Amino acid sequence: LCFSGYLLLSKGQKYRKVTYIVRYTSDTLITAEDLKAYVAGNCKPIIGQLKRNVSLPQLENRIRRWPYVDSVAISTDIKGGMHIEAVQADIILRVMNTAGQSYYLARIGNVGRVLPYMPGRPGRTLVANGNITGIHSSELIRELQDTSVVYDLMLIASQIAASPFWSAQIGQIYVKAKGNYLLVPTVGNHVIELGGADQLERKFENLWNIYTQGFNVTGWQRYAKVSLQYGDRVPCEKRTF
Repeated sequence: LCFSGYLLLSKGQKYRKVTYIVRYTSDTLITAEDLKAYVAGNCKPIIGQLKRNVSLPQLENRIRRWPYVDSVAISTDIKGGMHIEAVQADIILRVMNTAGQSYYLARIGNVGRVLPYMPGRPGRTLVANGNITGIHSSELIRELQDTSVVYDLMLIASQIAASPFWSAQIGQIYVKAKGNYLLVPTVGNHVIELGGADQLERKFENLWNIYTQGFNVTGWQRYAKVSLQYGDRVPCEKRTF
């Protein structure tokens, strides 16, 4: 009887408060206030509405349309509160192309997506620039041709993002041409010739060996260039002072 009474009370109850939470797997791009503003501008009013008149599945689907969101979960309580919790898309790269356009590459689940750039944030994101052509506003990376530069950038950025060390050490990807990529580190005055986006795990393993078995002995300022495009042979070009 008590349970039945609660159901009747709940149907006639109005929403009094909405709490917004954003969780992150990468640097902060959207805040709880951004999420609140999106809901206010794109969804029907919640505060003051009867619970029975608000469809939680429809509200979740509407919020999922926001490209910066990976997933969303909505719950309610017996005091008339609604709790909206979103997980931000996993930002792995900011792309700056030759047309002067900036956008993000993000991982949403197991799929890459192009997201519009938000000036001023996030503060620490891997950057790609150089010979990058084409305008990409909202495409899924899986729908791009595997031969595209942007697809290669997604593979390279994903490999970097998988390691806390490389995420901190590699600050820039420079595109010289399709299949010819340079990595610019944050520590050490050298560039890394990656070559193409093939055999990435092996290339980064070789780079790790150069760092730990070579640079830690000779010093980080002795070499100007490290080449990873020749298999397990990793030539290093000395700096001329």
